[in-house]
Order: sequence, then C-alpha cells, then structure tokens
Amino acid sequence: MSLAAGARPVRGADLARLRAASLALAACSVPASGVALAQPGAWPAKPVRMVVPFAAGGPVDAVGRTVGQRLSADLGQPVIIDNRGGAGGSIGMEAIARAQPDGYTLGVGSLGGLALSPAIDPKLRYDPLRDIAPIGAVAITHYVLAVHPAVPAKSVQDLLRIARERRGQLNYGSSGVGSISHLLAELVEGATGVQLVHVAYKGTGPAVAALLSGEIDIGFMPLPTSEGAAKAGRLRLLAVTGTRRAEGARQLPTLLEAGLKVHPVEASYGIVGPSGIAREVVQRVNALLNAALGSPEFRQRLEKQGFEAVPPNSPEDYARQVRGDLDVFRDVVRRAGIKPEV
Repeated sequence: MSLAAGARPVRGADLARLRAASLALAACSVPASGVALAQPGAWPAKPVRMVVPFAAGGPVDAVGRTVGQRLSADLGQPVIIDNRGGAGGSIGMEAIARAQPDGYTLGVGSLGGLALSPAIDPKLRYDPLRDIAPIGAVAITHYVLAVHPAVPAKSVQDLLRIARERRGQLNYGSSGVGSISHLLAELVEGATGVQLVHVAYKGTGPAVAALLSGEIDIGFMPLPTSEGAAKAGRLRLLAVTGTRRAEGARQLPTLLEAGLKVHPVEASYGIVGPSGIAREVVQRVNALLNAALGSPEFRQRLEKQGFEAVPPNSPEDYARQVRGDLDVFRDVVRRAGIKPEV
C-alpha cells in the first residue's frame, strides 16, 4: 500500500488516540439523560405505554382505549393501557411527566389533570406547562348549565335576573370542592356579580340526584348526563359552556352567545407525552391523530361514547388550549380562595 505525499503511517499510539477520540464523539451523541430518543425510522420498535390518569371505565379511560386501539393498528405495535388513577388525575400525570422521553410512554391529558388540579394545588410534583408535551387534542364533552323546573328561568339572562332578585338564595350543587362543576359556577359568579350558594356533594351522581329532586336549583353537568332528564321534563337546559354549540343540542346557545363574557370551557381530552420527547415522534403521532379525526368511523365511535370529536389540530393548538384553561382557573381559584382538600 502506498502513502500520499507528506502522509505518515498510523502507529500504535496514534491508533489508540483515534479510538479514544471516536469513543468520546460517540458519548457526546447520547442525550444527557442517557436515553437515546426515538428516531422516526426506528420508532416504535416495541410496545408503547399509554398512561391513563384515571381508573378504568371513566371518560378519560374511554378516550385512551379508543385512541390506543387506533394507534396500535397504525403503528404496528401494541399500545398498552396503564391506568394510574387517584388524586384527581395528578398521580397519572406525574407518571407521564417523570417517564423517559423516548417515545414509549404517552398519556391521556384532560382538563382535570392539566388545568384544574394544577390550578388548585401549587404543590403538585409536576408542572403541566413545563413537564408535559401536548401532542394533539382528540375530543370534548360539553358541560351544560341546567336548572330544576321549579326555577322559572327560560334563558341565561332570566336566571341572572332571578339570582339578583333572590340575592344569596339560589343554590347550586357540585361534585366536590374544586371540581369542574364548582369552578364553572365560580367563573359565572365572577363574570356576572351574582351570588349563589354552593352545596358540595361527594361525586357527580349525588349532585345530579339533588338537582333532579329539587334539593338544589342549579347545576353544571356533562351534556350526555342531562339530556335524558331534560327530554323527560325533569331539567331545563339553558346553555353550553364551550366555544361552540354542541352537535347534539344545537338549540342551546353558548354562554358567550347568551351574553356572558366568560372563558369558554369544555371537558377536553388529548394525547400528551413527557417533556423532551423527540419532535419527530410528536409530529408522527399528531399526524396519526389528525388522520383518525378525519375518519367518520373514528368520530362515530367517539360520539357513541358521549364525546364530540374535535377538528384536526396541531401540538401548538393543544398547548394554547391547555395554557388558556390553566390561566383562567388559576384566576378563579385565587379569587374564590379555593384550597386543596386534605
């Protein structure tokens, strides 16, 4: 073998130095966490875990399983549901936040875990804006402002007039202090100046039963829960709380359309991951979610479970929604002086 002019043979010591330099360069290419982030061509090479921050059988679990089955078919790898319930979703959200950002742990985000719990408890061991990566919104459940038929209100403005006339006499029920049904009422009180009496129950079931019996006057509840009672004349529905009218109840205005200057709120569900997850994985999962949201079969499956599928959206869209909800409910909690229950 001939050498180029000016070149010198590689001796043993030179070879050792070259090997050391190669090892150092390889070490620099590994992320500081020690975890090689998934690459678009290789991911997923094994099953993906989907953390559901609530027990099996609830709405968050239903969304997780519906999305998980779709992603499993699209990715060619099992998506394994991991229910981590407790503490209003914060235990599961912490598990997502602390997971390795290698693309093999995803999770289901909800209004409770991403906005309500963080707004109420500043001591949570995760920050939804810092530790969670939004990937894409999937579905919503509309909340509705409902009254018992004994309350002679046919519209939101009627109800506000009656509430002012009976200052401090109308009461509303919630599924507990700091629940969405509690905070929605606080949001309306703050926007309108009306004074209502809060009656906290231990769960949605008892609160709904109290409204149906006339024990309480007003309640905010999921639209699917209230529709049957409204058709039977046991409840009167006045408005939905979200950004647009509900597909199944187009006759109901939004609170904004009814003249209330409030932040629109829906029980939203989406897919998230731990902060630091590879951008390529986020983009691929988001693209698959948007393809699913464009599928009539997928949308109908969600609708049969009581959800309304959202339009295709970006991770940035979902992040803005989470940030907006968190800002609003932090303000509501601060103004109302709500403290975490111990």
